[in-house]
Amino acid sequence: MLNLIANLALATSVLAAPPPEDSDEAGTTAEPVIVTTLQMDPEKPRPITGWWETPAGLLRVSEDGRYRRWQSHDRFETPSEIGRWHRQNHAVFWLEPYTLPRKARQRAALSLQDDVLKATLSGETTKFSKVASPPRISEDRLLGRWTGPGGLIEFRADQSYQWIAPERSSIAELAGQRGRWYLLEDERLVMEPLVATQIPVIEQVILGENGRVVEFRTSRGPLRRPPVKVARPIAETAETTESNPIPASTESPDDVPPDTDG
Repeated sequence: MLNLIANLALATSVLAAPPPEDSDEAGTTAEPVIVTTLQMDPEKPRPITGWWETPAGLLRVSEDGRYRRWQSHDRFETPSEIGRWHRQNHAVFWLEPYTLPRKARQRAALSLQDDVLKATLSGETTKFSKVASPPRISEDRLLGRWTGPGGLIEFRADQSYQWIAPERSSIAELAGQRGRWYLLEDERLVMEPLVATQIPVIEQVILGENGRVVEFRTSRGPLRRPPVKVARPIAETAETTESNPIPASTESPDDVPPDTDG
């Protein structure tokens, strides 16, 4: 009986005891964690069309609803995957490949990191980053027009080319040539005329001290990049002419990676 009374008294004292005072550490409210990567405005969804890249690959999301994907930064290679895309909301879009047998579509979750738009594809760990243009590669240095005594040749981003001959001295001479072009792994230029019996118009590629192409030689003469025109200052233009013509572009086609959508 005495033991029972003692146990009841102990239990009563424990229940009646005031709660322990909170320590300074326990009473401090933790700072809220602000997830900056998710701070996207649903009312102003960020554009997703354009180029995306990882350290090892590229993704091109086109405005016509198509997408293409490469397992390298060489966008002149055949894409490893093509398909269509659609956007679910401001934070998600989907990639559906054109494959047989049919593959499951991939979810692309959008986020922001230092104000750079990122996309994480389901089943993958490396994020794609939205970029203004794809990385430059060797083919970019050939794109555009080359002119000279040998006429004019234009290398296009779809890997087609067109050569327009200078004035002919004989009707037996070619007036022009069309075909396809590409670079080998050692960066040698290969040209394939559409007319199989024709010989590629470019006979020799001349490299500069930096290893870049500076001239193409043809049987009709050399072809080089047109000189870059520098715009005159507005003040000088105003003094020398009554009208103010539009300044010539200072941008060379060798300076900007192209849009390969054609």
